[in-house]
Amino acid sequence: MRKRPATLKDIAKLAQTSVATVSWVLNGDSRKYVSEPLRERVLAAAKELNYQPNRLAQGLKGKSRKLLAVVVPQFENIFFNHIVIGAEKYANSRGYRLLICTTDDNPRKEKELVTQLIATWVDGILLAPTYEGKKTVERTVAAGIPLVQLDRRIDENIDYVGMDNFKIAYKGAKYLLTNNHRRIGYIGWDSPLHTMLARNEGFLKAIAEYGISQNEIKMRKSPRDPEKSYLVTKELLKEFTPTAFYIDQNTIADGVVRALRELKFRIPEDISVIIHGEPTWAVMNVPEFTCVSLPDFEIGAKGAELLITKLEGKSHKAQAIYLSGEIVERASVRRLV
Repeated sequence: MRKRPATLKDIAKLAQTSVATVSWVLNGDSRKYVSEPLRERVLAAAKELNYQPNRLAQGLKGKSRKLLAVVVPQFENIFFNHIVIGAEKYANSRGYRLLICTTDDNPRKEKELVTQLIATWVDGILLAPTYEGKKTVERTVAAGIPLVQLDRRIDENIDYVGMDNFKIAYKGAKYLLTNNHRRIGYIGWDSPLHTMLARNEGFLKAIAEYGISQNEIKMRKSPRDPEKSYLVTKELLKEFTPTAFYIDQNTIADGVVRALRELKFRIPEDISVIIHGEPTWAVMNVPEFTCVSLPDFEIGAKGAELLITKLEGKSHKAQAIYLSGEIVERASVRRLV
């Protein structure tokens, strides 16, 4: 059987270095300093593996391929689906193609994907980092690949497009409060991401402004899994019966609503529900669910616009763009007398 040609990844493994470093050495790239011992190690590994460079890739070095990549953490989350669609539509309108990748919120997979994208010589990357994404961001910048962060911000010196999670959650909580709800259950994603912490803080800010006792509020966290949020909701309802639920992540909303229905709570007659984000089933239920709509398409489109602006030589200082969300009133929130 014919042995497959050696790749940059094979050389990196043998030389005990990164794919990006191998690429820099073999292509004579001066954008990054590589020590002489490391350079010699890479060259020796390439020789040992009989590496034959990809002439097409070499010919493209330094030239625009009109090829971008978007890396998101969750394909099953409609929010990130919409970000990808927004980015692709804008990129296509400017003559660019878009590679679409997902990390499954796994830092190791993120590292491998981005390393491969760097070696592929994509023109630029749109990245929604994992919670350990700082090294990935640094690696991309060190490789000289233009980058825009989406939704999750790791580095303040790099372009970012996301949403103001604090204000959006504040707006959602205030909607419940203005409908006279005072006993509120909050089910949120158990994550260290700054986006989720901002949602918690925005919700609590609205509660504090109304002078509501902490005894009237119950906050619980759940993994991003409907089965887990189902169990968390049932546990909360054993000790506390709210008049309304604020659900801060659309994936876990499925489990919360299922638990309410299994326990025979009527929505909104017994318990009102508002969801941060819009799951696909929000308008396919009876009643239809009130949501805080998120600027997901706009995040993708604006991120692609910033990235292409950088690629086409229109330099600008790093921007941080925070987009807002709006309450979409449907039938799952009842106004209390």
